[in-house]
Amino acid sequence: MVEVVGVGQCSLDLLGTLEKWPVPDSKVELPELTLQGGGPVATALVTLSRMGIRTALQGAVGGDEAGRQIRAGLVLEEVDCRHLQTLQGRRSQTAFIAVEPETARRTIFWHRGDAMIAPGQLDEEQIAHARVLHLDGLHLDVALLAAHVAHEAGTLVVLDGGTLRPGMKRLLPFVDHAVVSENFSAALAPGDPLAACEQLLGFGVTAATVTLGAQGSVTKLRTGQQFRQPAFQVEVVDTTGCGDVFHGGYIYGLLQGWGWPEKLAFAAACAALKTRAIGGRAGIPVYEAVASFLATHGVTLP
Repeated sequence: MVEVVGVGQCSLDLLGTLEKWPVPDSKVELPELTLQGGGPVATALVTLSRMGIRTALQGAVGGDEAGRQIRAGLVLEEVDCRHLQTLQGRRSQTAFIAVEPETARRTIFWHRGDAMIAPGQLDEEQIAHARVLHLDGLHLDVALLAAHVAHEAGTLVVLDGGTLRPGMKRLLPFVDHAVVSENFSAALAPGDPLAACEQLLGFGVTAATVTLGAQGSVTKLRTGQQFRQPAFQVEVVDTTGCGDVFHGGYIYGLLQGWGWPEKLAFAAACAALKTRAIGGRAGIPVYEAVASFLATHGVTLP
């Protein structure tokens, strides 16, 4: 049985490193160039799959070369793609990501494409029988139906909130765990992540987390408990996909039934270990690597 179903973005990412950002109308050589799968939900599913969790992605790619490579990468990672449709004549989501290894900053140029499923094309039974539904809310009508199905079936709904898009607040009453970016948080409560968490809790979520990059994350629960998880210090090469991998680690902790300190430390460690390689997928760790890393930082997993 599939444990985690993802409904959301999958992408093909072309990543290039550059020593410094070029001025306009100039030419710059890229010392390194790599092609990897990407997308928030897809990368979180790959993280879970590498840890032995059965995952499935529902969505669409175009009938182009990018779509073929996106699917092939997910199948290689043992993500169930039976409900990842190929839409002929449509374009897949793609991105070019410029990475500055000296600063670990990256700039993402992305094209949404036009390959997307309609709400009626969801496999509702697969969602209802999963333990977790993971969403990014990009295609709101599809996400709303998926979340409603999960909510009615008792399937936990986890939201990766990268950007507070128009209409997304309609999705929040069906979400159990909202894990959002600093950008999303700022749209709710500029400069105050805990206040943003409080607003998210007001929509009915059980737990609200704001990821803050090098500053770690903050979490607030409906019980009133608060947690601040520092980011682990590693030699950072590229932060692409860190948030996506954090979500994968977070969901893994949910599935294990761990306490909040262990769950958040595990998610943070997953994200930290990912930063040591370029791209959203290359550095994703397996469970043993995360457990060993945490042990060196005094954290013992249950």
